[in-house]
Amino acid sequence: MRRSSCRIRSSSSSFSYSYSISTHWFVARTRTRTRTIKREKGSALIVALWVIVLLSLLVASFAFDMKVELEITSFYRNRLKAQYVAQGGMELAKVIIKQSTKVDEALEEEFFHEDEQIALGAVNLSRGTAMRNLKREIGEGTLTLTIEPEEGRRNINLLVDDYDDWEEILDQAGVPQELWPELIHTFWDFIEPGDTRRLHGAEPDDPWYTRRGYEAKGAELDTIDELLLVKGFTEEIVYGSPPGTPADESMRGIASWLTTWTTDNRVNVNTASREVLLTISGIDEFVVDAIIEHRVGLDGIAGTREDGFESVDEVIALTGMRADLRDRIRVRDVDFYRITSIGEVRGVRRGAWAVMRVENGDVTPVFWREEQL
Repeated sequence: MRRSSCRIRSSSSSFSYSYSISTHWFVARTRTRTRTIKREKGSALIVALWVIVLLSLLVASFAFDMKVELEITSFYRNRLKAQYVAQGGMELAKVIIKQSTKVDEALEEEFFHEDEQIALGAVNLSRGTAMRNLKREIGEGTLTLTIEPEEGRRNINLLVDDYDDWEEILDQAGVPQELWPELIHTFWDFIEPGDTRRLHGAEPDDPWYTRRGYEAKGAELDTIDELLLVKGFTEEIVYGSPPGTPADESMRGIASWLTTWTTDNRVNVNTASREVLLTISGIDEFVVDAIIEHRVGLDGIAGTREDGFESVDEVIALTGMRADLRDRIRVRDVDFYRITSIGEVRGVRRGAWAVMRVENGDVTPVFWREEQL
């Protein structure tokens, strides 16, 4: 009996031990599987988050690219519209110039009944004055139009052997006096045909030109920009010194006072700037100030129908100008106009400017340029 009891206890103990091992193994395995599942779930969550981040970046990048493309497309569309507005301004300028050739006392009121601003512009042009900053809404854009008689500038091609006027031009620009002889003589040598060299000038095959691959032109300038091809003429002399230049070294630039499109070198006193008037050798500053004061008319307001002198005799009588300067000025007879037309659409601006000739009632462009502003 005792042996039997021992066996039973031994079997029970073995069973209990086996059961305990099995239980621990099952629990351990379950815990391991649980941890594995949790790890897998955590990894899946991380992968999902990264996918969301990457998709968000792709969507954001795509949206940004679309915005940039939209802005670029919008800019070019607005620029094209602004260009059409500017070109439309040129056509309007032709109409106003044509009307100005027909203006007389009987027609003035008829013009004003149609469009007061355009009529006023035509009347002013007929009096030899300028029409500035005419505003017009055209479609989605805004037009700003200016028309000025080109005779308000000096024709540089007609200043040959006119040393005194050249000195006045360079003096107004602030060019050092010691440079005047070389600049003047070199310019004359540049535009005149032949190999004759003035005292301070340069022959067509001067080394300064040959190093740059060209010779002196031997003909009149087509544009003022060609001055940069002439020996000695720098961008500062032609267009003025850059901002920040010390006052005692600064130059004002001569380009804005000059032209290559006029039939003679008489200056239109109704529209010329003070600087241009002072380039007429022999004219006094007080005369120039008197011209500017009287040309706005009795009302003293620029841009009205009263603007401008009616004759050279009136200029001499009202300003004290010397009578021998009569042949140096003009008032009303205008053959060329400078037109500046600016179109703007949603902040994008496009400019066009031209010089147009009036001959036998026809208005013909002789120069045209368009640019982004």
